[in-house]
Amino acid sequence: MIGSLKKKGYRKVLKTVRDGKTIWLTGTGPRDTGQSDFKNRFTLHDLSRLMPIYDASGYFSIEVHGGARLHQNMMNNMIHPFEEARHFSERMPNVLTQTLIRSTNVWGYRMYPRNIVRLAVESFLPTIDVWRCFDFLNYVPNMAPVAEEVLRGGKIFSPAISFTESPECSDAYYLRVLKEIVSLCGGTRDIILCVKDMAGVGSPARIRRLVDAFLQKYPGLVIQYHRHSTDGLVIPAMAAAAEAGAKLFDVTDDAFSRFYGHPPVRPLVRYLRELGYDVRLDLARADEASDVIRGFIRRYERFESQFKGFTSDVTVHRMPGGAFPSSFEQAEKGGFLDLMPHILKGMSYGNRIIKYFDVTPGSQITWTTWAGILQRFHKEGGEHNIRRLFSVLERFFESGERLEALSQADENLLLRLYAGATDDLKNLLLGKYGPLPFGWPKDWVYRSVFGDGWAAKVKAERVSSSPLSLLPDEDLAKARTAMEAELGRQATQEEFLLYLMHPKAAVDFLKFRRRFGDTTVLPTAVWLNGLRKPGDQVEVPIGGKPHVIRLVSIGEGVGGIKQVVLSVDNIMHVFPVELPEAAAARKAVRKASPSNRGEVGATVTGTVWRIGTKDRVLTEGDRVRKGEEVMNIEVMKTENAVKSAMPGVIRELCVKVNDRVEEGQLLAVIDPAAE
Repeated sequence: MIGSLKKKGYRKVLKTVRDGKTIWLTGTGPRDTGQSDFKNRFTLHDLSRLMPIYDASGYFSIEVHGGARLHQNMMNNMIHPFEEARHFSERMPNVLTQTLIRSTNVWGYRMYPRNIVRLAVESFLPTIDVWRCFDFLNYVPNMAPVAEEVLRGGKIFSPAISFTESPECSDAYYLRVLKEIVSLCGGTRDIILCVKDMAGVGSPARIRRLVDAFLQKYPGLVIQYHRHSTDGLVIPAMAAAAEAGAKLFDVTDDAFSRFYGHPPVRPLVRYLRELGYDVRLDLARADEASDVIRGFIRRYERFESQFKGFTSDVTVHRMPGGAFPSSFEQAEKGGFLDLMPHILKGMSYGNRIIKYFDVTPGSQITWTTWAGILQRFHKEGGEHNIRRLFSVLERFFESGERLEALSQADENLLLRLYAGATDDLKNLLLGKYGPLPFGWPKDWVYRSVFGDGWAAKVKAERVSSSPLSLLPDEDLAKARTAMEAELGRQATQEEFLLYLMHPKAAVDFLKFRRRFGDTTVLPTAVWLNGLRKPGDQVEVPIGGKPHVIRLVSIGEGVGGIKQVVLSVDNIMHVFPVELPEAAAARKAVRKASPSNRGEVGATVTGTVWRIGTKDRVLTEGDRVRKGEEVMNIEVMKTENAVKSAMPGVIRELCVKVNDRVEEGQLLAVIDPAAE
């Protein structure tokens, strides 16, 4: 049905939803469910098997793109984002394709200027029908460039209101945000308003009131409720939204359903139909999709979160479903998985100190901030020191958030709470993402983050107007030249857009493609595990013809190298493969000496994603100033600048971009020099 309506125009699609009594569904399996429960690792090989089933299932839309998947596709899945979008669009003509875009963060993690936002939207408009757009501050001007391009392109714009439960988040507050959205979009006719309950904290009664308040104010508004399952109340909350007049709901396939994604489709449909609602879905097709998923889902168990099970604590710490698996993975890699319960509790305090919405990039800022705080306090005094911190925070809130009510020792503890704050937290407090929705935090927070010179820093740098208006257009010609120099060839327009989103990941992906070809033809078991023993083989289609690759032998390791023999269509090929232990030995970790100011050490455990700054790439022999950024380490999509403690000349760069580094690891050696 949607396919025939789509041919008549998207306004016809929206009019049908608005005027009818049918409830429609969006399937989130390929994108948000994959992110929330399986770290975005679904292969195109497996998803392709679901496309014709989805196409015949009666869904309104399938979320196939956006969020962190574009980045993960280039980093880990080796899937070309444009090819994937075209694949979905071509094989699902009877449902709408949908993306999630983070306002001016687009599909990256920094604020992009208008010309890049426009280019990003224009590039995917041919293959994406529904554009869900949110801003983690609910700052509507940040959505404007996306709204303008989508509406101009004749597609469906779906502005999303970031939702949580807190004393500040009243109906009146959300109605103010909605009023701005309606003004931005020129009314309600061409939009779907999404209530984005990204952590899954909305009680049935609260959601019923909110949806009713929206429809009382704007009776013709089409409302979609997006809710994660973490607290276990997702189905009754969705039923409450339906009772209040919501028309669309996000669901996932029963076999995809875990804890942090979305509700299983069959139970929700059964419950809503029992309540008397007409729900558009072919249950036989939904069952068919789950049967297919059950055949491959076990291959992704390794990507599920270490933390399993529903938890009502999410209503306090507000970790969004999409951040659960990656947060626990980072904690495990960093060796502090046992601290996660404390980190989640710390986040609940942080939400009361600095008030915004925990969804990308806000959720990453909250998590990395409190992961750093709790690791520091644990290192200084173990569990006892963490308990002391929480005790001080409790007394602070009981006193009405008055520092003067605390002892001097407790006050000093709070004033060093945010020492070592990430660049992203600093930028947040300086308004560089937009104004905070409930006002700036108290002065002691700024003092804790910026130190003694906090007042001058805030006066000089805090942005009071829209940060987007202060961002000049990017020099695209300069960026393309830099990309093509790294790539060693001319780039296509699609490749260039990927580079603008994620420069390092895009170049690495394109070089991988040039060396290995399109690896999406490999079955998932082979892609994830390889051919394990001699005689194992796989048939892959390349250029429309089948080819058989068979593992013949794996030689003994000599000098850290094993010779692997493969038969490709009965022709033998020998490949030298470096052993992991040999690679690890080459990369023995050197530690920076705290007493040597010329040895620059990693301030956090993470990944080197830049050497120098956005405007200046540093190499050995370059001069640096005291306080100049030498490197930047990425942790959970947040930036952490590492700066020189003195003026000097870079004698040695000890790591390269994309290296995984440990806290304290030697990054660079700088010889002293006069300013």
